[in-house]
Amino acid sequence: MPLFARKRVQTRDPDPFPPWNPPIWNQNLAGVAVTDDTSLGIVTVWRCVDLIASTIGSLSIHAYRDGDRIDTPPILLHPNPTEQRIDTYSALITSALLRGNGYALLGDFDRFAHPRQMVVLDPDQVRVDVNQATGTITYRVGDDRYTRFEMLHLRGFMRPGHVVGVGVLDAQKHALGLAIAEHEWTERVFSEGSIPSGVITTDAELSPEAADDLKKAWVRSHGGRDRTPAVLSGGLAYKPIQLSNSDLELLEARKWSATQLAAIFGVPAHLAGAPSSDSLTYSTVAEDSRAFVRFGLRPWVSRLEYALSSVLPRGQSASISTAEFLQPDVLTRYQAAQIAIAAGFKTVDEVRAEEGLPA
Repeated sequence: MPLFARKRVQTRDPDPFPPWNPPIWNQNLAGVAVTDDTSLGIVTVWRCVDLIASTIGSLSIHAYRDGDRIDTPPILLHPNPTEQRIDTYSALITSALLRGNGYALLGDFDRFAHPRQMVVLDPDQVRVDVNQATGTITYRVGDDRYTRFEMLHLRGFMRPGHVVGVGVLDAQKHALGLAIAEHEWTERVFSEGSIPSGVITTDAELSPEAADDLKKAWVRSHGGRDRTPAVLSGGLAYKPIQLSNSDLELLEARKWSATQLAAIFGVPAHLAGAPSSDSLTYSTVAEDSRAFVRFGLRPWVSRLEYALSSVLPRGQSASISTAEFLQPDVLTRYQAAQIAIAAGFKTVDEVRAEEGLPA
C-alpha cells in the first residue's frame, strides 16, 4: 500500500463550534512578535525545547498487551520511513511544547484499519472543528478533512471545556515577549551604537547648523582612537555617559528572564544554561536531573504514551522507558545490591542481570 494511503471514514459536515485558528503571533506589552522563530532565538528557550524534545525522542519505546511485552509495532518503532524515530517524536513534542498541540497524519493502514506510519504536520496548517450537535471532532488540513481515527493529536496543557491544548507561546507570551525585547535591545545597542558616549552642553543658544558643526568638529578631533586632551571654551562642557557592560546588556534582567523561562519549561536552571544561586555539587546535580525526569519529562512522556496508545489495536499500549535516567549512581546501586544479597532476597546472578552483566 502506498505511503499514507488513507482509509476514509465518512462523516457528515460538522458545524465548527468553536473553530480553532492558530495565532500568527501573540500580542504582548513588549510590542514584539512572539513566534516559533523569535522564541527559539532565545538561548534558554532553545535549550529547554531541544532538551525536552530530543531527550524524549531518544528514549526506548515498547508495546504491551495485558501486561506482557510484545513485538514493537512499526508505527512505534519507525513511524515515518523518511526520517529517524527521534526526528518524528522530537517534532511532535516541540509542536506541543510551543503551540500546545502536535498533529501527526496517520497512514498506511493495514487490513484491520490500524495505521503503520505517520507524519508530523505543521500546527499552523491544521484546523480543529467540533460538531455542536454530536461533539465529533474533525481536523481540516487545507481542503481535506480527517477524523480522529486518521489524526494523532498530542495535546499540551488543557483548559476545561476546550478540545485543544495551550502552548507556551500563547500562555507565556508576556514572559517570552520581555525576553525577546531584551535580546533585541541589547543587539541594537552593540550593532547601532544607539547610546552616545557623551554630551556637549552650553548655556548659549545654538542653531541646528552650529550644533551639527560642533559635533563634527568634536568627532574629528577626539573620535576613534584619539585620546588627546580636549580643550573647550565659550562655556562648552563635556559630560561623558558612563554605562557599564552590565548596564548595556541588562545582565540582571536577562538573568531573571532566563531563570523564568527555565521554570516555565520545568527544566533545572543549570541544565537550561540559566544562572542559579545554589552551589552545584555532584549530588545536587544528580538529584536535579532525577527531579527533571520526574517533573519535567514525565508529564510529556505520559501524554505521548497515551496519544500513541490510542492508535494501537485495542488492548495494546505504548510504554516509554525513563529507567536509565532514574537509576541511582553506581556506588548507591552497588551498596543496595550488597544489602539485597546479604539479606537473601536477591542472588548474585539477579544483581548481575540488572547491571547488564552475564550470569
